[in-house]
Amino acid sequence: MNRLRHLPAGLAAGALVAAMALAVPAATAQAASGRANVVTALDYNSTGWAYLQVPATTQVAGFAEPGFDDSAWQRGQAGFGTTNGTCSWNNQTNVKTPWAVNTDILVRHWLHLPRDAQAVRIQGTVDNDAQVYFNGHLVQSAKSGKCAAGAIDVVVPATYLDCCNLLAVRGHDYGAAAYLNLRVTYVKPAQAF
Repeated sequence: MNRLRHLPAGLAAGALVAAMALAVPAATAQAASGRANVVTALDYNSTGWAYLQVPATTQVAGFAEPGFDDSAWQRGQAGFGTTNGTCSWNNQTNVKTPWAVNTDILVRHWLHLPRDAQAVRIQGTVDNDAQVYFNGHLVQSAKSGKCAAGAIDVVVPATYLDCCNLLAVRGHDYGAAAYLNLRVTYVKPAQAF
């Protein structure tokens, strides 16, 4: 049933525009209008990651919590993985830090977000699986199989955000090749004029 046909033409057009605006997420609508910008807070191949490789059965209690002490961990650059394998990422250009097959890798990286950051999004690729945490909260369990691009893709709930934020991931590999690379973006709203 078309409810707009009973409205005067001007009101019908306005109602249609309003309905379309409600159907598109606010961040997308703002970005499409050019009034907001998508900002990369942490890019693919970024440096400054704390990481630890462990056997798959090893539990490291609290590693995803902001208060966890990772000072004894190694420091490295993403992507993590092997340079031999069936995935297109398993080469010396994409792999910056070795991650042995049939192990788990725990990675942590701090990032700053401005108070007005919206639609904070974590994206990435993993071979094979990953549990993704933001400030200690599990935000995604990704099951990728053979490093499908974009298997990690989650928008962080606004209630989990702070000015200083911790991204932590446990990657799990089942053999043959390993890979993990991530980025974090957010929408910066337009400044009021």
